[in-house]
Amino acid sequence: MVVCDHVEGVVSSPAGPHFGPLAHGFACGAHIPVHVSSPWNMLDDPVRDYRADRESLAESWGVTTAEGWQQQVDYLLQGLNVGTEIDAVLNVRRQLVRQHGVWDLPTWRTAAENWARWQEVADVEEMVASVDVITRYEARFQADGILAPNGIVSSVFGYDFGRAVNMARWGFGGRFCDQRTAESVVVRAGELCRQHYTSWPDFSAGYALGRVIRFDNETFGHMYLSVRGPHNLLMTDRSSPWWHIPFA
Repeated sequence: MVVCDHVEGVVSSPAGPHFGPLAHGFACGAHIPVHVSSPWNMLDDPVRDYRADRESLAESWGVTTAEGWQQQVDYLLQGLNVGTEIDAVLNVRRQLVRQHGVWDLPTWRTAAENWARWQEVADVEEMVASVDVITRYEARFQADGILAPNGIVSSVFGYDFGRAVNMARWGFGGRFCDQRTAESVVVRAGELCRQHYTSWPDFSAGYALGRVIRFDNETFGHMYLSVRGPHNLLMTDRSSPWWHIPFA
């Protein structure tokens, strides 16, 4: 099977927001609609997409009720779906940078191990090993333009926040929530992204790392390519919301 990350272009809806907090939130969830050539700035239609969204949510998320949908939204907005372990490892590096201005791999490994032992983490070796996994992904990100040369990822919570936007899109389309509730999730996700990131490239790299850490297992297959393509398009296409919506 040939795996391809080609996407046609950034699609927007004239009826959807293009500026303001709601548009910013939608833009934080743009990877997925861009990948499937759907409008980035609108919720799914609860008339047209009702059955399809319900089937997709049941199959991919185990969501079959409004309560189950809300639970998934809460998990995503708390960063609990992607998990806190990788972000904790990244936070160790952030602390090194704040304290010393620089970091190196051996020091990061040691600091991560010390932190894990101090926190009585169940699998210290796995947490330390994630340092190397992150570093290898960052090297590939740098080679493919997701990160600048010598760039690093600041947080992976953006992956859950971006998916929360799409959970709102599908939840409204599947009639698990009303429009006001869905849009409040989108806006909240955008607010959280601003708390954890400083720019669209910073956010997108965090989203990409969260996705591949969660699903790719260093195969650099579909889960990687399906985020690389949208990233590149959102960063370069002048019709992208990332070109006209300020991140901060």
